[in-house]
Amino acid sequence: MRSLPTLLRLATSRAATRTMATGGSAVDTLIFDVDDTLYPVSSGFSKHRNGPIVAKFMVDELGFETEAEALELRDEVFRATHSTLKGLTLASQEGRLPKPFAEPMLGEYWAAHCDFDAYLPRNNEFRDQLGELRELGYKLVVFSNAPRKYARRCLDSLGLREFFCDEFIFGVEDVMPACKPEAAAFRTVLDAVGADAESSIMFEDSLKNIRACRALGMRCVFIEEEVGGEAALLGDAAQKGDADLYEVKIRRIADLKGAAPWLWEKS
Repeated sequence: MRSLPTLLRLATSRAATRTMATGGSAVDTLIFDVDDTLYPVSSGFSKHRNGPIVAKFMVDELGFETEAEALELRDEVFRATHSTLKGLTLASQEGRLPKPFAEPMLGEYWAAHCDFDAYLPRNNEFRDQLGELRELGYKLVVFSNAPRKYARRCLDSLGLREFFCDEFIFGVEDVMPACKPEAAAFRTVLDAVGADAESSIMFEDSLKNIRACRALGMRCVFIEEEVGGEAALLGDAAQKGDADLYEVKIRRIADLKGAAPWLWEKS
């Protein structure tokens, strides 16, 4: 059995590691993006959703004559707003769509027509990690720039839904008219879950979102498996000094425990 002085030294060492890794204040809230974060870019799911599925939605539901015409407008408004739902909402208000767009339409369509099971297999390794983090008492939150119903369907396919209560799963409609990377969007989520920026960590594939989080005082984990996905479409390239904005960088979300073991040292 270890002596009391030895145990005290070990506890002090662990506390020092947490302080260095997390900036000195206790972390109690973990907020996860969905697309290209809870599943890898290499799955091809973002390309599937942002290509043929959204194009078919705009032809079937919004009256565009061709998928090419639909994608041209969708990509334009997505680059401007960082959210398909927000972009189509604004385009509809401006009279740029053949038929009116209503917020629930996109989430309903994606949830019904995306081939989730073909692209998003159950993530058993990260399931185990989330279970451990939940047992440690963290608030586990999801915040996506996509519609809420779609985000929940992603979580279902990945086998992660059970770790997040419904009130802690946020889609872009929950923060509109703001959305990521606007500060107001992150503040809305923090307020809704009763969290402080300084005690929260955001898990993101988007450096623009990471910059916004850091400006609010949040800490971040950057997920970058490969260049691609929505970040590439948005021109979300690294800038000088970005590496100083996140605690760790990992290739896949299941790499979290190996890269950030201090999260598991929560007292």
